[in-house]
Amino acid sequence: MLHLGPTSAGARSRIAALEPDLSRHIPVLDGVRGLAILGVCVFHMTVMEPVSRADRVWVQICSFGWTGVDLFFVLSGFLITGILLEAKGREHYFRNFYARRVLRIFPLYYCVVAVSLLVLPHIQHAKAEHFARIRGSEVWYWTYLCNFSIARVHAFRHGILDVCWSLAIEEQFYLVWPAVVLLSSRRGLLVVCCGCILMSVAVRAALALNGAHPIALYVLTPCRMDGLAAGALVAILARGPRGTLALLGPAKKWAWVCGLLAAAVACREGGDILSWRRPQLIFAFTVLAGLFAAFLLISITGAPRSFLHRFLSSHAMRTLGKYSYAIYLFHLPLRALIRDTLYKPEHFLRLFGSRLPGQMIFYVLSIGIALLAARVSWIALEQPFLSLKRFFPNARASRPGKASADGAALTGARETMLAHPQSPHGDSVC
Repeated sequence: MLHLGPTSAGARSRIAALEPDLSRHIPVLDGVRGLAILGVCVFHMTVMEPVSRADRVWVQICSFGWTGVDLFFVLSGFLITGILLEAKGREHYFRNFYARRVLRIFPLYYCVVAVSLLVLPHIQHAKAEHFARIRGSEVWYWTYLCNFSIARVHAFRHGILDVCWSLAIEEQFYLVWPAVVLLSSRRGLLVVCCGCILMSVAVRAALALNGAHPIALYVLTPCRMDGLAAGALVAILARGPRGTLALLGPAKKWAWVCGLLAAAVACREGGDILSWRRPQLIFAFTVLAGLFAAFLLISITGAPRSFLHRFLSSHAMRTLGKYSYAIYLFHLPLRALIRDTLYKPEHFLRLFGSRLPGQMIFYVLSIGIALLAARVSWIALEQPFLSLKRFFPNARASRPGKASADGAALTGARETMLAHPQSPHGDSVC
Protein backbone atom coordinates (compact mmCIF):
# COMPACT_ATOMS: atom_id res chain seq x y z
CA MET A 1 0.00 0.00 0.00
CA LEU A 2 1.29 3.44 -0.89
CA HIS A 3 2.10 5.46 2.21
CA LEU A 4 1.64 9.21 1.97
CA GLY A 5 4.00 11.28 4.05
CA PRO A 6 3.00 14.47 5.87
CA THR A 7 3.62 16.66 2.82
CA SER A 8 1.48 14.49 0.54
CA ALA A 9 -1.32 14.27 3.09
CA GLY A 10 -1.23 18.02 3.59
CA ALA A 11 -1.36 18.62 -0.14
CA ARG A 12 -4.36 16.34 -0.44
CA SER A 13 -6.08 18.19 2.39
CA ARG A 14 -5.48 21.56 0.72
CA ILE A 15 -6.84 20.28 -2.60
CA ALA A 16 -9.94 18.91 -0.86
CA ALA A 17 -10.52 22.28 0.82
CA LEU A 18 -10.43 24.06 -2.53
CA GLU A 19 -12.97 21.79 -4.22
CA PRO A 20 -16.37 23.43 -4.87
CA ASP A 21 -19.11 21.85 -2.78
CA LEU A 22 -21.37 20.34 -5.42
CA SER A 23 -24.00 19.38 -2.83
CA ARG A 24 -24.75 23.06 -2.21
CA HIS A 25 -26.03 25.91 -4.34
CA ILE A 26 -23.22 27.27 -6.53
CA PRO A 27 -23.89 30.99 -7.23
CA VAL A 28 -21.78 31.05 -10.38
CA LEU A 29 -24.24 28.64 -12.03
CA ASP A 30 -26.95 31.29 -11.74
CA GLY A 31 -24.66 33.47 -13.81
CA VAL A 32 -24.21 30.69 -16.37
CA ARG A 33 -27.98 30.47 -16.65
CA GLY A 34 -28.11 34.25 -16.96
CA LEU A 35 -25.57 34.15 -19.79
CA ALA A 36 -27.69 31.55 -21.60
CA ILE A 37 -30.89 33.60 -21.41
CA LEU A 38 -29.00 36.75 -22.40
CA GLY A 39 -27.81 35.00 -25.57
CA VAL A 40 -31.34 33.89 -26.45
CA CYS A 41 -32.77 37.38 -25.79
CA VAL A 42 -30.13 39.11 -27.88
CA PHE A 43 -30.77 36.63 -30.70
CA HIS A 44 -34.51 37.29 -30.78
CA MET A 45 -34.37 40.98 -29.93
CA THR A 46 -31.95 42.00 -32.67
CA VAL A 47 -34.60 43.57 -34.91
CA MET A 48 -32.76 46.39 -36.69
CA GLU A 49 -32.21 46.47 -40.43
CA PRO A 50 -28.43 46.93 -40.79
CA VAL A 51 -27.39 50.03 -42.71
CA SER A 52 -23.67 50.16 -41.97
CA ARG A 53 -20.80 47.69 -41.83
CA ALA A 54 -20.83 47.83 -38.02
CA ASP A 55 -24.55 46.99 -38.08
CA ARG A 56 -24.00 43.99 -40.32
CA VAL A 57 -21.14 42.66 -38.17
CA TRP A 58 -23.24 43.02 -35.03
CA VAL A 59 -26.26 41.30 -36.57
CA GLN A 60 -23.99 38.45 -37.69
CA ILE A 61 -22.58 38.05 -34.18
CA CYS A 62 -26.04 38.09 -32.63
CA SER A 63 -27.24 35.43 -35.07
CA PHE A 64 -25.40 32.91 -32.84
CA GLY A 65 -27.37 33.84 -29.74
CA TRP A 66 -29.53 30.75 -30.25
CA THR A 67 -26.62 28.73 -28.84
CA GLY A 68 -27.81 29.93 -25.44
CA VAL A 69 -30.35 27.09 -25.65
CA ASP A 70 -27.48 24.62 -26.02
CA LEU A 71 -25.87 26.10 -22.89
CA PHE A 72 -29.21 25.58 -21.11
CA PHE A 73 -29.17 21.92 -22.17
CA VAL A 74 -25.67 21.33 -20.82
CA LEU A 75 -26.46 23.13 -17.57
CA SER A 76 -29.70 21.20 -17.15
CA GLY A 77 -27.97 17.87 -17.74
CA PHE A 78 -25.36 18.81 -15.15
CA LEU A 79 -27.78 19.99 -12.46
CA ILE A 80 -30.41 17.26 -12.88
CA THR A 81 -27.85 14.47 -12.94
CA GLY A 82 -26.15 15.91 -9.85
CA ILE A 83 -29.45 16.02 -7.97
CA LEU A 84 -30.25 12.44 -8.95
CA LEU A 85 -26.81 11.11 -8.07
CA GLU A 86 -27.03 12.58 -4.59
CA ALA A 87 -30.60 11.34 -4.14
CA LYS A 88 -29.74 7.83 -5.29
CA GLY A 89 -30.54 5.26 -2.63
CA ARG A 90 -32.59 7.70 -0.55
CA GLU A 91 -36.26 7.49 0.34
CA HIS A 92 -38.88 8.78 -2.14
CA TYR A 93 -36.34 9.13 -4.94
CA PHE A 94 -38.89 9.38 -7.77
CA ARG A 95 -41.67 11.12 -5.84
CA ASN A 96 -39.53 13.99 -4.60
CA PHE A 97 -37.78 14.54 -7.92
CA TYR A 98 -40.93 14.65 -10.03
CA ALA A 99 -42.91 16.66 -7.50
CA ARG A 100 -40.21 19.32 -7.34
CA ARG A 101 -39.94 19.46 -11.14
CA VAL A 102 -43.71 19.82 -11.49
CA LEU A 103 -43.83 22.63 -8.93
CA ARG A 104 -41.02 24.46 -10.69
CA ILE A 105 -42.11 24.06 -14.30
CA PHE A 106 -45.82 23.36 -14.70
CA PRO A 107 -47.55 26.42 -13.14
CA LEU A 108 -45.92 29.06 -15.33
CA TYR A 109 -45.78 26.89 -18.44
CA TYR A 110 -49.47 25.98 -18.39
CA CYS A 111 -50.45 29.53 -17.53
CA VAL A 112 -48.64 30.76 -20.66
CA VAL A 113 -50.07 27.93 -22.79
CA ALA A 114 -53.62 28.59 -21.53
CA VAL A 115 -53.42 32.31 -22.29
CA SER A 116 -51.84 31.67 -25.69
CA LEU A 117 -54.24 28.96 -26.85
CA LEU A 118 -57.49 29.78 -25.05
CA VAL A 119 -57.54 33.56 -24.67
CA LEU A 120 -55.48 35.30 -27.35
CA PRO A 121 -57.09 33.62 -30.40
CA HIS A 122 -60.40 35.25 -29.41
CA ILE A 123 -58.96 38.76 -29.30
CA GLN A 124 -59.65 40.80 -32.40
CA HIS A 125 -56.15 41.63 -33.55
CA ALA A 126 -54.17 40.97 -36.70
CA LYS A 127 -51.65 38.80 -34.83
CA ALA A 128 -54.43 36.49 -33.66
CA GLU A 129 -54.41 34.97 -37.15
CA HIS A 130 -50.76 34.01 -36.58
CA PHE A 131 -51.65 32.19 -33.37
CA ALA A 132 -54.58 30.47 -35.08
CA ARG A 133 -52.24 28.77 -37.54
CA ILE A 134 -51.68 25.90 -35.10
CA ARG A 135 -55.37 24.97 -34.88
CA GLY A 136 -55.57 21.21 -34.69
CA SER A 137 -52.09 20.97 -33.15
CA GLU A 138 -52.86 22.38 -29.70
CA VAL A 139 -52.50 19.00 -28.01
CA TRP A 140 -48.79 18.95 -28.82
CA TYR A 141 -48.30 22.07 -26.67
CA TRP A 142 -50.43 20.82 -23.80
CA THR A 143 -48.43 17.57 -23.63
CA TYR A 144 -44.86 18.88 -23.99
CA LEU A 145 -44.52 17.35 -27.45
CA CYS A 146 -44.49 20.49 -29.58
CA ASN A 147 -40.95 19.77 -30.80
CA PHE A 148 -42.34 16.80 -32.75
CA SER A 149 -45.11 18.95 -34.21
CA ILE A 150 -42.58 21.59 -35.28
CA ALA A 151 -40.39 18.92 -36.87
CA ARG A 152 -43.39 17.44 -38.70
CA VAL A 153 -44.40 20.72 -40.37
CA HIS A 154 -40.81 22.01 -40.77
CA ALA A 155 -41.73 25.38 -39.25
CA PHE A 156 -42.11 27.40 -36.08
CA ARG A 157 -45.73 28.46 -36.21
CA HIS A 158 -46.66 30.20 -32.95
CA GLY A 159 -45.27 33.61 -32.07
CA ILE A 160 -45.36 32.93 -28.32
CA LEU A 161 -45.04 29.18 -27.88
CA ASP A 162 -42.34 28.52 -30.48
CA VAL A 163 -39.70 28.58 -27.73
CA CYS A 164 -41.35 25.66 -25.95
CA TRP A 165 -39.61 23.09 -28.17
CA SER A 166 -36.58 23.19 -25.87
CA LEU A 167 -38.76 22.83 -22.77
CA ALA A 168 -40.35 19.80 -24.39
CA ILE A 169 -36.94 18.20 -24.88
CA GLU A 170 -36.06 18.77 -21.24
CA GLU A 171 -39.39 17.34 -20.04
CA GLN A 172 -38.89 14.25 -22.15
CA PHE A 173 -35.39 13.94 -20.67
CA TYR A 174 -36.83 14.15 -17.14
CA LEU A 175 -39.21 11.28 -17.86
CA VAL A 176 -36.47 8.72 -18.43
CA TRP A 177 -33.28 10.02 -16.83
CA PRO A 178 -34.13 9.34 -13.15
CA ALA A 179 -34.63 5.65 -13.93
CA VAL A 180 -31.41 5.54 -15.94
CA VAL A 181 -29.42 7.07 -13.07
CA LEU A 182 -31.03 4.79 -10.49
CA LEU A 183 -30.37 1.59 -12.45
CA SER A 184 -26.83 2.40 -13.59
CA SER A 185 -23.51 2.16 -11.85
CA ARG A 186 -21.14 5.09 -12.12
CA ARG A 187 -19.21 3.39 -14.91
CA GLY A 188 -22.43 2.35 -16.60
CA LEU A 189 -23.78 5.89 -16.47
CA LEU A 190 -20.61 7.22 -18.08
CA VAL A 191 -21.11 4.70 -20.88
CA VAL A 192 -24.77 5.75 -21.26
CA CYS A 193 -23.78 9.43 -21.53
CA CYS A 194 -21.17 8.69 -24.18
CA GLY A 195 -23.70 6.50 -25.97
CA CYS A 196 -26.27 9.32 -25.97
CA ILE A 197 -23.74 11.69 -27.52
CA LEU A 198 -22.88 9.19 -30.25
CA MET A 199 -26.57 8.40 -30.77
CA SER A 200 -27.36 12.09 -31.35
CA VAL A 201 -24.67 12.31 -34.03
CA ALA A 202 -25.87 9.07 -35.62
CA VAL A 203 -29.55 10.12 -35.66
CA ARG A 204 -28.73 13.52 -37.15
CA ALA A 205 -26.54 11.83 -39.76
CA ALA A 206 -29.30 9.38 -40.70
CA LEU A 207 -31.90 12.14 -40.97
CA ALA A 208 -29.61 14.52 -42.87
CA LEU A 209 -28.56 11.86 -45.36
CA ASN A 210 -32.22 11.04 -45.96
CA GLY A 211 -33.08 14.66 -46.74
CA ALA A 212 -34.73 15.66 -43.44
CA HIS A 213 -35.41 19.36 -42.94
CA PRO A 214 -32.79 21.20 -40.79
CA ILE A 215 -35.51 22.21 -38.31
CA ALA A 216 -36.16 18.54 -37.56
CA LEU A 217 -32.49 18.03 -36.70
CA TYR A 218 -32.67 21.10 -34.49
CA VAL A 219 -35.75 20.27 -32.39
CA LEU A 220 -36.12 16.49 -32.18
CA THR A 221 -35.11 15.02 -28.81
CA PRO A 222 -32.92 12.17 -30.13
CA CYS A 223 -30.99 14.76 -32.14
CA ARG A 224 -30.31 17.01 -29.15
CA MET A 225 -29.39 14.55 -26.41
CA ASP A 226 -25.68 15.35 -26.77
CA GLY A 227 -26.01 18.63 -24.85
CA LEU A 228 -27.90 17.06 -21.95
CA ALA A 229 -25.56 14.06 -21.93
CA ALA A 230 -22.47 16.29 -21.97
CA GLY A 231 -23.76 18.10 -18.88
CA ALA A 232 -24.52 14.79 -17.20
CA LEU A 233 -21.02 13.59 -18.03
CA VAL A 234 -19.53 16.62 -16.28
CA ALA A 235 -21.71 15.97 -13.21
CA ILE A 236 -20.49 12.38 -12.98
CA LEU A 237 -16.82 13.17 -13.55
CA ALA A 238 -16.90 16.09 -11.10
CA ARG A 239 -18.06 13.70 -8.39
CA GLY A 240 -15.28 11.26 -9.15
CA PRO A 241 -12.40 10.44 -6.81
CA ARG A 242 -10.18 13.17 -8.27
CA GLY A 243 -12.78 15.93 -7.98
CA THR A 244 -13.28 18.97 -10.18
CA LEU A 245 -9.88 20.62 -9.90
CA ALA A 246 -8.25 17.67 -11.65
CA LEU A 247 -10.57 18.29 -14.60
CA LEU A 248 -9.71 21.96 -14.98
CA GLY A 249 -6.63 21.52 -17.19
CA PRO A 250 -8.29 19.08 -19.62
CA ALA A 251 -11.40 21.30 -19.66
CA LYS A 252 -9.36 24.30 -20.79
CA LYS A 253 -7.73 22.30 -23.57
CA TRP A 254 -11.08 20.88 -24.63
CA ALA A 255 -12.59 24.38 -24.64
CA TRP A 256 -9.87 25.56 -27.02
CA VAL A 257 -10.42 22.63 -29.39
CA CYS A 258 -14.21 22.94 -29.43
CA GLY A 259 -14.02 26.73 -29.54
CA LEU A 260 -11.82 26.67 -32.63
CA LEU A 261 -14.11 24.15 -34.33
CA ALA A 262 -17.17 26.23 -33.46
CA ALA A 263 -15.45 29.37 -34.77
CA ALA A 264 -14.64 27.55 -38.02
CA VAL A 265 -18.31 26.65 -38.47
CA ALA A 266 -19.37 30.18 -37.58
CA CYS A 267 -17.03 31.80 -40.09
CA ARG A 268 -17.96 29.40 -42.86
CA GLU A 269 -21.68 28.83 -42.38
CA GLY A 270 -23.00 31.79 -40.36
CA GLY A 271 -25.60 31.61 -37.62
CA ASP A 272 -28.61 30.51 -39.68
CA ILE A 273 -28.90 26.73 -39.33
CA LEU A 274 -31.32 26.61 -42.26
CA SER A 275 -28.37 27.39 -44.51
CA TRP A 276 -26.02 24.84 -42.95
CA ARG A 277 -24.81 21.89 -44.98
CA ARG A 278 -24.93 18.28 -43.84
CA PRO A 279 -21.55 18.09 -42.04
CA GLN A 280 -22.39 21.13 -39.92
CA LEU A 281 -25.89 19.88 -39.13
CA ILE A 282 -24.46 16.52 -38.07
CA PHE A 283 -21.52 17.60 -35.91
CA ALA A 284 -21.91 21.26 -34.87
CA PHE A 285 -24.33 20.65 -32.00
CA THR A 286 -21.95 18.11 -30.47
CA VAL A 287 -19.08 20.59 -30.77
CA LEU A 288 -21.21 23.15 -28.94
CA ALA A 289 -22.04 20.59 -26.26
CA GLY A 290 -18.34 19.93 -25.73
CA LEU A 291 -17.54 23.64 -25.63
CA PHE A 292 -20.24 24.43 -23.07
CA ALA A 293 -19.40 21.39 -20.94
CA ALA A 294 -15.81 22.64 -20.71
CA PHE A 295 -17.05 26.17 -20.03
CA LEU A 296 -19.22 24.85 -17.21
CA LEU A 297 -16.28 23.12 -15.56
CA ILE A 298 -14.08 26.19 -15.92
CA SER A 299 -16.83 28.36 -14.41
CA ILE A 300 -17.25 26.10 -11.38
CA THR A 301 -13.55 25.76 -10.62
CA GLY A 302 -12.45 29.27 -11.57
CA ALA A 303 -10.53 31.40 -9.09
CA PRO A 304 -12.87 33.76 -7.17
CA ARG A 305 -10.94 36.83 -8.33
CA SER A 306 -10.85 35.86 -11.98
CA PHE A 307 -12.82 37.96 -14.47
CA LEU A 308 -15.05 35.03 -15.47
CA HIS A 309 -15.96 34.17 -11.89
CA ARG A 310 -16.66 37.80 -10.98
CA PHE A 311 -18.74 38.30 -14.15
CA LEU A 312 -20.87 35.19 -13.63
CA SER A 313 -21.24 35.91 -9.91
CA SER A 314 -22.28 39.52 -10.49
CA HIS A 315 -25.70 40.65 -9.29
CA ALA A 316 -26.87 41.39 -12.84
CA MET A 317 -26.01 37.94 -14.24
CA ARG A 318 -27.37 36.08 -11.22
CA THR A 319 -30.60 38.08 -11.39
CA LEU A 320 -31.03 37.18 -15.06
CA GLY A 321 -30.37 33.56 -14.14
CA LYS A 322 -32.88 33.56 -11.30
CA TYR A 323 -35.70 34.78 -13.54
CA SER A 324 -34.51 33.09 -16.75
CA TYR A 325 -37.43 30.65 -16.99
CA ALA A 326 -40.09 33.37 -17.04
CA ILE A 327 -37.95 35.60 -19.26
CA TYR A 328 -37.65 32.72 -21.72
CA LEU A 329 -41.43 32.30 -21.91
CA PHE A 330 -42.23 36.03 -21.95
CA HIS A 331 -39.58 37.60 -24.15
CA LEU A 332 -41.10 36.88 -27.59
CA PRO A 333 -44.52 38.48 -27.03
CA LEU A 334 -42.95 41.38 -25.15
CA ARG A 335 -40.48 41.89 -27.98
CA ALA A 336 -43.36 42.04 -30.46
CA LEU A 337 -45.31 44.46 -28.25
CA ILE A 338 -42.37 46.85 -27.88
CA ARG A 339 -41.31 46.57 -31.52
CA ASP A 340 -44.80 47.20 -32.86
CA THR A 341 -45.95 49.92 -30.47
CA LEU A 342 -43.31 51.55 -28.26
CA TYR A 343 -40.11 51.64 -30.28
CA LYS A 344 -40.27 50.62 -33.92
CA PRO A 345 -37.03 49.67 -35.74
CA GLU A 346 -37.54 52.37 -38.36
CA HIS A 347 -37.41 54.92 -35.54
CA PHE A 348 -34.17 53.61 -34.04
CA LEU A 349 -31.67 56.24 -33.00
CA ARG A 350 -28.75 56.54 -35.44
CA LEU A 351 -25.22 57.65 -34.75
CA PHE A 352 -22.54 58.06 -37.44
CA GLY A 353 -24.85 56.26 -39.88
CA SER A 354 -25.31 53.23 -37.62
CA ARG A 355 -28.50 51.96 -36.00
CA LEU A 356 -26.59 50.22 -33.23
CA PRO A 357 -27.39 52.91 -30.61
CA GLY A 358 -31.09 52.42 -31.27
CA GLN A 359 -30.71 48.66 -31.14
CA MET A 360 -28.92 48.90 -27.77
CA ILE A 361 -31.79 51.00 -26.43
CA PHE A 362 -34.19 48.33 -27.68
CA TYR A 363 -32.22 45.62 -25.82
CA VAL A 364 -32.32 47.55 -22.56
CA LEU A 365 -36.02 48.33 -22.94
CA SER A 366 -37.06 44.82 -23.98
CA ILE A 367 -34.93 42.86 -21.52
CA GLY A 368 -35.81 45.30 -18.74
CA ILE A 369 -39.56 44.87 -19.29
CA ALA A 370 -39.16 41.09 -19.62
CA LEU A 371 -37.24 41.04 -16.34
CA LEU A 372 -39.94 43.12 -14.64
CA ALA A 373 -42.66 40.77 -15.92
CA ALA A 374 -40.62 37.79 -14.74
CA ARG A 375 -40.28 39.36 -11.29
CA VAL A 376 -44.07 39.81 -11.08
CA SER A 377 -44.54 36.20 -12.20
CA TRP A 378 -42.07 35.03 -9.57
CA ILE A 379 -43.91 36.78 -6.74
CA ALA A 380 -47.50 36.14 -7.86
CA LEU A 381 -47.27 32.66 -9.37
CA GLU A 382 -43.99 30.80 -9.12
CA GLN A 383 -42.95 31.44 -5.53
CA PRO A 384 -46.22 30.22 -3.95
CA PHE A 385 -45.87 26.90 -5.77
CA LEU A 386 -42.15 26.67 -5.02
CA SER A 387 -42.90 27.02 -1.33
CA LEU A 388 -44.63 23.63 -1.55
CA LYS A 389 -41.27 22.01 -2.24
CA ARG A 390 -40.82 21.79 1.52
CA PHE A 391 -43.13 18.77 1.44
CA PHE A 392 -40.75 17.07 -1.00
CA PRO A 393 -37.29 17.69 0.46
CA ASN A 394 -34.33 17.76 -1.83
CA ALA A 395 -32.24 14.67 -1.22
CA ARG A 396 -28.97 16.52 -1.62
CA ALA A 397 -26.72 15.87 1.33
CA SER A 398 -26.71 18.62 3.93
CA ARG A 399 -23.04 18.84 4.55
CA PRO A 400 -21.65 21.68 6.62
CA GLY A 401 -19.82 24.38 4.73
CA LYS A 402 -16.09 24.20 4.56
CA ALA A 403 -15.08 26.74 7.18
CA SER A 404 -11.80 28.54 7.12
CA ALA A 405 -10.17 30.53 9.87
CA ASP A 406 -8.74 32.87 7.31
CA GLY A 407 -11.01 33.35 4.29
CA ALA A 408 -8.57 35.64 2.50
CA ALA A 409 -5.80 33.10 2.84
CA LEU A 410 -8.02 30.36 1.45
CA THR A 411 -8.96 32.53 -1.54
CA GLY A 412 -5.31 33.23 -2.22
CA ALA A 413 -4.42 29.55 -1.85
CA ARG A 414 -7.24 28.60 -4.23
CA GLU A 415 -6.01 31.00 -6.89
CA THR A 416 -2.46 29.73 -6.47
CA MET A 417 -3.59 26.12 -6.80
CA LEU A 418 -5.67 26.93 -9.87
CA ALA A 419 -2.77 28.74 -11.48
CA HIS A 420 -0.30 25.93 -10.70
CA PRO A 421 -2.28 22.75 -9.95
CA GLN A 422 -0.13 20.08 -8.36
CA SER A 423 -0.87 16.56 -7.22
CA PRO A 424 0.16 15.36 -3.74
CA HIS A 425 3.23 13.85 -5.39
CA GLY A 426 4.32 17.12 -6.97
CA ASP A 427 3.10 16.19 -10.47
CA SER A 428 0.55 18.15 -12.44
CA VAL A 429 -2.91 16.77 -11.73
CA CYS A 430 -3.78 17.45 -15.38
